[in-house]
Parts: sequence; structure tokens; C-alpha cells
Amino acid sequence: MTRRCLALALLLLLSPWWALASAQPNYWTALNFRVTFFGNGTVLVEELLHPFTAEGKSLFEDREVEAHLRNSTGEFLNYALLMFTDRPDRILYRATLRMDKRYGERVYCDVSGAGRMEEFLGAYVFPVLIYLNMSAFVTPLGDGAYQVRVRDSFTSSDPRSWIDVIEFRFQGARLVNYTWAPAYANGPAEAGEGRLVWRNHNELEAPDYYVFALLLPGFKYEGVPPEVRAAIREVFLEGTRLTVVVENTGLTSGYSVLWVRGGSVDQARRVFLNPRERRVVVFPYVPPGNYTVLLLSGSKVLDERAALPGVPAPAPAFRELQRLLPLVLLAVAATVLAALALARRRKEKETTTAPPAGA
Repeated sequence: MTRRCLALALLLLLSPWWALASAQPNYWTALNFRVTFFGNGTVLVEELLHPFTAEGKSLFEDREVEAHLRNSTGEFLNYALLMFTDRPDRILYRATLRMDKRYGERVYCDVSGAGRMEEFLGAYVFPVLIYLNMSAFVTPLGDGAYQVRVRDSFTSSDPRSWIDVIEFRFQGARLVNYTWAPAYANGPAEAGEGRLVWRNHNELEAPDYYVFALLLPGFKYEGVPPEVRAAIREVFLEGTRLTVVVENTGLTSGYSVLWVRGGSVDQARRVFLNPRERRVVVFPYVPPGNYTVLLLSGSKVLDERAALPGVPAPAPAFRELQRLLPLVLLAVAATVLAALALARRRKEKETTTAPPAGA
């Protein structure tokens, strides 16, 4: 049994003392996904859950299990969001944070691990509406077409786990073509009008990504928002060594990417920046030539500089002195002005208190 039949109680099985302390029920959960794409660029992810015992007996009417499932929506929300982003906090979504109990649904799971799907009647359904306009898994193709990658959120967190059954539907979104990765994984078990269904019995059969080319007539892609505000402060190219100084100009931490391109060179470095931090990034193997250095975060270009050959890189101490020089000059000027004001005040005081002549 793997995590494909999501075991909310797996931790309980591994940690009996926690189970006794919290008095939580011990059960397994079959979990299927139904993903519906709409023409306006939203996606409805419905997670269909059916609890059962280790022997495969349904617990759909168990009130204690039902209460526990309804209190576990945060975990299921994360599974849905990770299908479309690496950062759940940076994607727009709407969720009711409650589950519907539907008797007409069917949920499938390879309970015994023998390569045979068992059918359970009834499901707790947890719906999440996701907006694709800020997803990093969307690539514009032009003329209203977009490539959308859907990740197996189980495999991304544990390679030994996978989604048993996932169904894709298309309403107002026209499917142009589709593929999956890796290529050796299984294709859909069902392919009908506006509907694709994958049934995966093991990790080799299950794709890591489901990839679709879609026409979305009512969709406008905004791109991934930047994690930080940053700027390129200096660029030096000396010999085959390119040095770039980048600074976080904002108040939040996050990643940015320095990208050097030009001629046969296409190199990038991912840089984490704390608030107001400066970092020196070195590209050691850049032959003489003219290059462009781009600073990106999310899908936005934050800054751009040209790198020209023959410009020596100043020593780090000198570069730091250059940065601090305006502050030093300002401090010196303030000190001089304060000294002049104090001297003038003393002179006025001496003139006022001096005795008259001939006294």
C-alpha cells in the first residue's frame, strides 16, 4: 500500500502513542481527482475521498471518521494547489473548506496492491477553484492557446507515491493536444469527447506531469508575480570572469534569477536575497564578448544591464567604499554644519555678555 490511497492514518499506524493521545480514528483513504478546465482560465479540482479499513471495508458511514476527514481540509487543499504551483501561497484560489457527502460518486483504489482497482460507492468531495493567471505551470503559445502542466502532487513530495485515478474534463476550454511525462508512463485509459481518464497501478505507470495544449478564449495570463524587489548594481567582465552585484531593494526575502545571454553563452544562477542584502554572483566561464545580464523574479524582468569586455572589476573593498561614500560625505557635511552653528552661537553669546568700554 502506498500513499496513492492516501493514508491520513498512516502516521497513526507509525506512531501509536500519538493515536492514543489524540484519540483519532485509524483508517485509509482512497483519493481520486477530477479536474475540469474552463475557458476563462479557471480550474475546478475536485478531490473524491472514500475511507476504508486496512482490510478494505468501507467506513463511509462512520461518523467519527467523517468528522476527522472534515477537519483535515488543509492537507487536501495543499494537494490541489501543488498540482499547479511550487508555491501554494503565490496562486489564487477559492475553497469552501468543507466537504460534500455524495452518495452517487464512485472512488477507485488498488487496495491490495495487486494491480486491480476496487470500487467504493459514495465520496466526500472537496472542491477547489484555482486561477491559472498566476501559475508557473502555464506557458502562452500564442493566438489564445496555452500549455498547462498538471503535476502529480503526490509524486512531487514522495517518488514512491502517485495518483491512482485522475479524470480531466474540458468545458469552454478546447483541448488541442495532450501528452505526459515521462514518456514511458501510461497514457489515458479512457479518451472521449471532452474527457480523459488515467488509471495508474504503480509509480512506473503514473505520469509525473499531465501536459495539455488548450484554447482558452476568456483567459489572460498575467504571469508569476516576483518574489522580491531587486536591482543589478554592478556588472564587470574581466577575461572570462563575469561578476554581477545584485541587491534586494525591498522588505521581503525571496529568489531571483540572474541570466547571462549573448553569442553562445546562456547561463543562469538562482540567488536568494534577504531584505536589503547585496550579493556578488560570479560566472567564471564567459568568453570575451558583448552580453546582456537580466534579473528576473517570477515571470517579471526586474532589471537589465549590458556587460562589455575589458572593464576590470574593482576590489570588493573599493566597491564597498563606493557604495558607502555618499553616506560618509553626508555625515561629514552634517558634522561641519553642526560645528559652524555651535561656533556661531558661542560668538553671539560672548558679544552679548561682554562689559561696556570704560567700566
